[in-house]
Amino acid sequence: MAFTFNKSERLCSRNIIEKLFSKGSSGFTLFPFRFSWVETPLDSTNKVQVIFIAAKKRYPQASQRNRVKRNLRELYRLNKHLLYDSLLKNEKQYALMISYIAKDKIQHQEMVKVFNKCLIRLITEFEKADTNTIYSIDKIL
Repeated sequence: MAFTFNKSERLCSRNIIEKLFSKGSSGFTLFPFRFSWVETPLDSTNKVQVIFIAAKKRYPQASQRNRVKRNLRELYRLNKHLLYDSLLKNEKQYALMISYIAKDKIQHQEMVKVFNKCLIRLITEFEKADTNTIYSIDKIL
């Protein structure tokens, strides 16, 4: 799998984004990230579409928010293969929201460690919800 992040992987649908915010979707927090998702049919053939959030309250300048979201996209792009490998035989589609909730800058190495832990936890949450799980997290790592 190529380490790319295409337009088709981005969550752009207003209706699905509203579902993510309003419909008490599943989620968890591992500082400095908050992951929320909802199972929903998507417009594309991808298993997951993602939106990245940096709060205006925490980052008042647009340049700061853009930098945070750029870093989130890069973390996701480099590590999404873990998620895609686990969803290989799964026929469900998910809308995923990744929020950055820290006020201060965190070192990149620490962010990478926590982001990988978040992805592993997300995979286990998806496996719990899916009764037809073929791949387990132990086989991926």
